[in-house]
Amino acid sequence: MHTKQQVRELLHPADPARDAVVPPSPLTAHDLILRAEDATATPAGPVRRAAPRRTVLVGAAAAVAALGSAGLAQALRDGPVPALPTSPQPVDGVVLQPVSYEVTATEPAGRHLRALAARIVDAPHEGAAGPYSYHHTKSWGSPTVFSPEGHRMSYVQERREWVADDGRRWQDTKSLGVEFPDAASREYWSTRPQSPSANPSATRRPPGIAEIPPDPVARRLPADRAELARWLRIDQSAGDVAMRTYHLYSSYLVPRRTRADLLTILAENPGFVWRGRVVDRAGRQGVAVTADLVPPAGQGLIVERAQMLLVFDPSTGELLAHEYLETAPKRRVLHYALLLKARRTDTVN
Repeated sequence: MHTKQQVRELLHPADPARDAVVPPSPLTAHDLILRAEDATATPAGPVRRAAPRRTVLVGAAAAVAALGSAGLAQALRDGPVPALPTSPQPVDGVVLQPVSYEVTATEPAGRHLRALAARIVDAPHEGAAGPYSYHHTKSWGSPTVFSPEGHRMSYVQERREWVADDGRRWQDTKSLGVEFPDAASREYWSTRPQSPSANPSATRRPPGIAEIPPDPVARRLPADRAELARWLRIDQSAGDVAMRTYHLYSSYLVPRRTRADLLTILAENPGFVWRGRVVDRAGRQGVAVTADLVPPAGQGLIVERAQMLLVFDPSTGELLAHEYLETAPKRRVLHYALLLKARRTDTVN
């Protein structure tokens, strides 16, 4: 038994921290990491920090970043320790399967992305009016609770966000069903009672639209191709650029010219591989690229190799989905995000 667990057992039921409710941030860990990078990033990147064995993964983006050449921090922190069960408590939940690729061979994505950039059409939000930008997203894997043996569980988060032209922001976030990266994780958690902090709805404020603090980082969209290339940090690995691409689409209503510029910028990066036609987790047809990730040696990371997936709308070139897939030692999904709607609106409702 680990020292931390021994202390908990000795203190029970007098442990003052047991079942404590900690109000969550209005931002996901993924957003916090990316926005903190925008505000404080240095060329060398932050210092790495060894992760304890029993942890909560506060955003799959953190693990992805730890694999990248930019040297982002492993944003891992101590998490809840489930008590041993007195009786099995079955957990309903989906075991995620990786998205199937049309093209499994390693084919550079450059010419395909340039062809897509040349033929894209206007997106539904272009030409629309309204004082608020609106994004509707659904994500899984942030945060993730996992056991000492590496069994993971996470709840699907559905988020709607409105941003006024003056920077004011409103959010409505719901916790949906639990999902698992593999059958072994589902079996493990089905025989353990859930920790109060495992389900974000247990600590989140009552559902409904609420105003949240303005984004501390200016939300101005990159003005031209050169500025967009700097914003995407094209000097870093393809995996890092893929994460920045998701951040761009989840933060802005991206116009057609910028979408075309982004696709041609990605086309110049040899780290992107063409995967052809795919169907995302919302059932939408798209075309996809991936970027392989290999962690630096000697970091002691749980994930040995991974892959980032971007799915684009074949007509508008908009980003539809982003996924993080472990490819070794196991093949399993560790994070996904679906961008379901992006438009202008007159109201916050």
